[in-house]
Amino acid sequence: MDIRQLRYFIEVANTKNLSAAARNLFITQPALSYTIKQLEEELETPLIQKTNETFNLTTTGLLLYERGTEIVEQFDQMLDEIKSHTKKQHETIKVGLTVLFAIQFMQEISTFIATHPNVELRLIQEGSHRLQKLLQSEVIDIGLLSFPLIEKDIEIEPLQTTVNGYSVSVVVPNSNPLAKKSSVSFKELEGQKFSSLTNDYMLGRLLENPTSALGFQPNILFTHSDWEVLVHSLTRLNTICILPSELQKSSRVPDVTWLKLDDKNNFYPIGIALRKNYVCSSAVSDFITCIKQN
Repeated sequence: MDIRQLRYFIEVANTKNLSAAARNLFITQPALSYTIKQLEEELETPLIQKTNETFNLTTTGLLLYERGTEIVEQFDQMLDEIKSHTKKQHETIKVGLTVLFAIQFMQEISTFIATHPNVELRLIQEGSHRLQKLLQSEVIDIGLLSFPLIEKDIEIEPLQTTVNGYSVSVVVPNSNPLAKKSSVSFKELEGQKFSSLTNDYMLGRLLENPTSALGFQPNILFTHSDWEVLVHSLTRLNTICILPSELQKSSRVPDVTWLKLDDKNNFYPIGIALRKNYVCSSAVSDFITCIKQN
């Protein structure tokens, strides 16, 4: 006897009509009759006394109905508890990171996803400055972003992995006289026209912040959050832009030159950012461990 047979028998007992029970169970009447017959043969006792005018349970049929109803209810309750427990185990982690870090840490992110099927990992790509604000306002749970620390209610743990930051390059059209150099200083950028990342990015803040270390007010003609759009704009607008050097490997734009920025502040360390006093779940801790394996 299995739970399916028991359900069928209980439905027959409740309806006292094989045709009605079959309709309620979405099976044919012959299939239902066969199931009841199998059950009686297995238990070696009749369960139903049926005549043209009456439909009654036998003594053993009544016992099976009463005890079986309890068993089915307990079985359904067990299934609900299992499903509820499974739902509780499901977790969503919202991770904020830049495009560059998504590229650099994709192997670790993929490993985490493959080994944590009950965790939904949502990746939100923004600039590091914007990500700090999103983390502080609890829009994201964890940030993989660059220093400096700006928002007061978060903390950033520096990464000590094979990828621990990014260098800064100045990207110029080949027609620009600077293209003949191997490196340039901030001072040499004075008088140039810029295409720039938005203020949501640390390098965008470098240009747009009036108190930046450039020592001059840059002439920004164009801003955008997509670094590829910026690189494509350089030749047409006769501008230059400041970008992470590591993006050069992913760039397919011709007729531009990537120059090393000759400055003591030409490196931005990166880290894992969390809100202060944030209690990491086991899944979040596992994600951080994965990232640190880079």
